[in-house]
Amino acid sequence: MWIFFSPSEKKILTSTQEVKNNRDFFKDFLSKMGLQEALKEYVRFLQTENETKILKCFGTKKINLEELSKAQNIFSEPLLEAILRYCGVAFLALDYQNLDCKAKDYLKKRVLIFSNLFGILRAEDKIPYYDLKQGEGFYGFNTKEFYAKNTSFYKDFLKTQKEILDLRAGFYQQCFKIQMVLKEEEMLVYEPIFYKNQKVVSHYAKHYRGILLKECAKAQLQSLKDLQDLQIDGLELIKIEREEQKTKLIYEVR
Repeated sequence: MWIFFSPSEKKILTSTQEVKNNRDFFKDFLSKMGLQEALKEYVRFLQTENETKILKCFGTKKINLEELSKAQNIFSEPLLEAILRYCGVAFLALDYQNLDCKAKDYLKKRVLIFSNLFGILRAEDKIPYYDLKQGEGFYGFNTKEFYAKNTSFYKDFLKTQKEILDLRAGFYQQCFKIQMVLKEEEMLVYEPIFYKNQKVVSHYAKHYRGILLKECAKAQLQSLKDLQDLQIDGLELIKIEREEQKTKLIYEVR
């Protein structure tokens, strides 16, 4: 079973768990087509473009010079496992650092993070600090087009499993459409939808996705069908909607 997860805009700047970089840190990543060229162009963009363009790329109103320096030097800055590098709302809810070794191992084997810059990352892939706002690009780089170029590599990797728990936000679902890419495979796909006061939770859904992922790891969930029986504090499964291409689990936030 694979678990698809979104990245976060916020990332850990430094950590005692970082390791030394080497210029080909990305050579075993799932993205094989055009990644090295994209990273070189990313560095060139940050080193040569004006402040306005960099602010837009980062999605911020003010440049933090330390963050900029690290992003400009991704080929030499220290590396950290992707699941530790990201530290936004969903990752805070996951609280990876405080899980036991068994739960951490579970996540390392199953979680795939859909990065804006690197493509699909395994949870344990080691990455440097970087910044790229969702939907932004630089020079000829476009996140959705990058995913499209690497589709065949992703497909070969993903078809080794037959179940997917999709915890991604909408943008990343558009970057890689499961049913279109894996239409020849018999895939069981589950996607949770969260409601509160009879309204779909949108922005804060990432928090509940993190909670759900944490509970899956703690329970060592082996099958998506078992998810229907998983008891989660603060979430109540109220409905299961079975569609042709996916099953939606409707949760009420309590």
